[in-house]
Amino acid sequence: MTVVAGGTGWAGSAPAGSLLRITDIEGQQVGDLVLFRADDHTNRFSAANTRKMNGNIFITTGATLWSSHFDRIATLEEDTVGRHDLMASACSWYDYPIRFGVEGHRSCLANLVEALAPHGIEEPGIPDPMNVFMAMDVTPSGDLTILESPSKAGDHLDVRLLVDCVVALSACPQDLNPTNGGAVTDLGVEILPA
Repeated sequence: MTVVAGGTGWAGSAPAGSLLRITDIEGQQVGDLVLFRADDHTNRFSAANTRKMNGNIFITTGATLWSSHFDRIATLEEDTVGRHDLMASACSWYDYPIRFGVEGHRSCLANLVEALAPHGIEEPGIPDPMNVFMAMDVTPSGDLTILESPSKAGDHLDVRLLVDCVVALSACPQDLNPTNGGAVTDLGVEILPA
């Protein structure tokens, strides 16, 4: 298992058929996950298409992750949490000053930019993520409330890759709202063979 230190990012390559396992090591840690087809980085994970094609804003075991070109790029297998977010964009150096009055805070977007640079993927090509282990409440009127992550130490999500992918994960550095339960901790990531 590779440990992605809290507040940092990781990226790697994973072949079709392999299993990407994301583990919450201490509990209540959100991870921003993005996927790109290895043969075409413009064909990348799409949160919007995934919501549309699954007919749900909360996905779990059995759901398919869809790309920007409407390719099935992954499926969710074992999921010990059952709650992940497809609505929020990655926290970024753009929104911390506006939302929290803070400059220079680590962010998921910065983590993903750094991790994906060796793969030739730059900021404009990074899509909105799947927010693994993140919980958000939606009222009937459409109001959104960020909740503490329900994940516990040792919880994991298994993502079966259907195509060769570049994969990136940020162990979210957000400590100014309830997202990570008030503490930023580590995530584990493994790429297991088919």
